[in-house]
Amino acid sequence: MTDYEEYVQEAFEEEATVFSVGHLFDKISRYNSTIIENNTTGTLLFRGQANIDFPMDASIFRNNMISKETALINDLILQEPYEFGNHMTDFEQLVKMQHYGLPTRLIDVTTNPLIALYFACSDKTCEDKDGEILILIESLQRPTEKQVQYFAALAEYDGKSIEAFVDYFVQKGLINNALDYKEKNEKLENIFRTKYIPVVAPKNNERIKRQNGAFLLLGIDIEKPDYFLKNTFNLKDQLIKDFGDGIPRSLVISQEHKQSILKELDIIGINEAFVYPELEHQTSYIKSKHHIKVGE
Repeated sequence: MTDYEEYVQEAFEEEATVFSVGHLFDKISRYNSTIIENNTTGTLLFRGQANIDFPMDASIFRNNMISKETALINDLILQEPYEFGNHMTDFEQLVKMQHYGLPTRLIDVTTNPLIALYFACSDKTCEDKDGEILILIESLQRPTEKQVQYFAALAEYDGKSIEAFVDYFVQKGLINNALDYKEKNEKLENIFRTKYIPVVAPKNNERIKRQNGAFLLLGIDIEKPDYFLKNTFNLKDQLIKDFGDGIPRSLVISQEHKQSILKELDIIGINEAFVYPELEHQTSYIKSKHHIKVGE
């Protein structure tokens, strides 16, 4: 490798790596300038992952849980009918279920890069792994928009044929039954041409507010012949490709810098107690601050 090639390689690695809070701020500032200069439409979104090898997918896509998606949702609604009544939209139900730990087709993202940095460093089970911040530039949709309604409705669909898929959306009142079958099918194919949509998070709980939360709502891979069975996919390759704008879509957080970054974040108030406002996390943060181990 020539000196120039080594220089280029080092420059690339430096650009794609985060060593500290200040280092991340510098990068985000430059990325914002690039967006303004290029008149790019969209909002910067971030997702922190504690292990760079983790896929970019929804929790319901893992461990073959997609086959149980409808059953999980229906069981929870039956168990807690007053928590999930007819007054809630499909999307609002998914957000609430995600909040309480049920696997869903939502991926949490944030508009605050420091929150993403915290999540990339804080998972104790991944202390020996490099973390990652994924960067997206997206135009956020509102929960009331039609495409959001279609994507959220997928969660309770459990049909096994194209005909059942089309009929489900007719029954949901999202497709006009007066259309012929071909028109209905073409409409659905157009709606689900993209694999995900970014959605504004309703600020209806303190955790979402503190985390500056938003969501990626995942759909289906319409290119697969059996899309009507609700398939799974990994968005990572699609999201981190080179978009030619000088903004890397993946920043690496080396395992050796995780602890020092967490200390920096704590100084400016980004810690477990801030990110998770629930009482159990307040006590967990206080215990860790005083070096009290589990069980003591």
